[in-house]
Amino acid sequence: MEKYTAEAIVSLDFPECVRVRPDMYIGDRGVDGFHHLAYEILDNAVDEHLAGYAKNIKVILNKNAILEIEDDGRGIPVDTHPVEKIPAIEVVLSKLHSGGKFDRSVYKVSGGLHGVGLSVVNALSTFLEVEVFKNGKHYFIRYEKGEKVKSLKVIGETNKTGTLVRFQPDFTIFQVNKFSSSAIISRLREIAFLNPGLKIEFYDKTLENSETGEDFIKYVFDYKNGIEEFLTKELNKDVEVLFENPIMINTNEEDISISVAIQYRNTGDDPEIYSYVNSIHTKNHGIHVDAFWMAYEKVMQKFAMRLNIDKKAEKIDKKSLSFGLTCVLSTKIPNAEFKGQTKDKLTEPISVRTVIKDLLEKEFSLYFEKNIELVEKIIKKAILELKALEEAEKAREGVRTGITKGKKGVAAIVAGKLADCTTKKKELRELFIVEGDSAGGSAKQGRNRETQAILPLRGKILNVEKRLEKSALNSILSNEEIKTLIAVIGTGFTTSFDIEKLNYHKIIIMTDADVDGSHIKTLLLTFFYRFMRPLIENGNVYVAMPPLYRITASKQVEYAYTDEEKERIIKEKLKNSKYEIQRYKGLGEMNPEQLWETTMNPETRKLIKVKITDFEEAENMIKILMGDDNNTGERKKFILSNVNFVTNIDDIG
Repeated sequence: MEKYTAEAIVSLDFPECVRVRPDMYIGDRGVDGFHHLAYEILDNAVDEHLAGYAKNIKVILNKNAILEIEDDGRGIPVDTHPVEKIPAIEVVLSKLHSGGKFDRSVYKVSGGLHGVGLSVVNALSTFLEVEVFKNGKHYFIRYEKGEKVKSLKVIGETNKTGTLVRFQPDFTIFQVNKFSSSAIISRLREIAFLNPGLKIEFYDKTLENSETGEDFIKYVFDYKNGIEEFLTKELNKDVEVLFENPIMINTNEEDISISVAIQYRNTGDDPEIYSYVNSIHTKNHGIHVDAFWMAYEKVMQKFAMRLNIDKKAEKIDKKSLSFGLTCVLSTKIPNAEFKGQTKDKLTEPISVRTVIKDLLEKEFSLYFEKNIELVEKIIKKAILELKALEEAEKAREGVRTGITKGKKGVAAIVAGKLADCTTKKKELRELFIVEGDSAGGSAKQGRNRETQAILPLRGKILNVEKRLEKSALNSILSNEEIKTLIAVIGTGFTTSFDIEKLNYHKIIIMTDADVDGSHIKTLLLTFFYRFMRPLIENGNVYVAMPPLYRITASKQVEYAYTDEEKERIIKEKLKNSKYEIQRYKGLGEMNPEQLWETTMNPETRKLIKVKITDFEEAENMIKILMGDDNNTGERKKFILSNVNFVTNIDDIG
């Protein structure tokens, strides 16, 4: 037995304390964490705008994932720190929990609050350089993997002010090695919408402009009407809406300011709420969104009772008011505190919830008093949704329990389709959704019966996006394949979704590596996105990667998942050996042993976890690919050129 003594205690200094446990600071080492580095630096630039100084931000994405972010704010201080006795810029670059955001006289509101952003990016970068323009001088300092390699020095004179940060994430730490231009563009556009008067330029030097011949593509984001443009020109662009001009609320009290833009879509179930605190996108919302709902629900209930439109009016609530709602909620809050360094949920100060609720309740009441016809439209829609909910609940009950006389129960729905696993431990249970009976038969024979369940699909499932556009919820729920999926997964769906009832920890889509297989993946992902989105957000949905080729040379067998991998195996592993190549046209061509070895065995398989980091782009792409028939040409072109559909729709880690 080893002794547990003082020698076993390890104390890590910067930068090793960050490099050894990066997940503590950036969430993960995948796509989200990689982009989080960019957003930390960007947030600092935006904070200079919120403080009343920066009016311009320039972002340059170079090849090899080298990113530059420059603002024209005050510039990071370069004078000697009174306590540390080193330049202040070195303090913020190399010491955690340091910065100007703790002093409210310097930043009244800000997104960077924990004092770890710049130092963490520094620690997790192959190199990081900072140029400061301040006091008529141009300063420069460089770090590599968090260690200073070039001390602060003056390299010229200047008449401008601001900060430029240039860095490259350390590829040895992350699971990815490139930034997504579309993700960065989405974030920059979002920031510009939220901050009227802030101009952002983005230069993408990973692509060439075929029209101008330049070695970059330039984007400019500068919006005068703020979140109103965000709502009408982006979120609800080309969407049929209940009323054209959005509800706009702008109010403030002392240092707290609130802006709300609301529109209703005529189609769609779940509300789309884009919430922000100090320009930080709070994807998991928090107390500011809670306050919004408390105020909005109370005011709408008051008007519903007063107008007495229908006997069901008194029953309208948050759920019925949610259907088709698109809302942008932007707040500026001093001393804002978030859940974790990833800042996806506002948690403090709790007192803000009451302030926001009271302000919005007052403003909503005044607004709707002047717009009675508008509030009537919303209430009538909510009443229709209540009635639809009652009808849909009957169908849901048939799917969920099957107890109703004359309807198939869950057991009857699943009978003869699902080959379930035996373990009761949810964390070990996996559900493979397999294309076709042939592949389903091989999967059932080759699987680990204890932990792996198999659900074969008979053909392509229903395109739920088209049905939702036609408000045909009942036709969706009556579809046999949809009913089977809902019954097997166990969570319910949309407003009745409960992740605690999930029957499997991993839901794995396993289809052929061809156009039809990609289409089935698309249909399934659309279903999960529209009806069970928390499964994606919670990281429960995966895509299996079956091989394209089986290469045999004597007794040696190799599998290749791409054409490039096939060529590399032949060149590097087989060299001058004679070999045979089998091209798999579908999963059904594999025998059970091959399917297990290549695609199902946890020790050797390749799975892709589906993650959506940009819901706005995912929403638009779902509409393009799975919406009305007017997009048939664009849909076909996309699928044909992107057989592995999922890697193009979502950011995946």
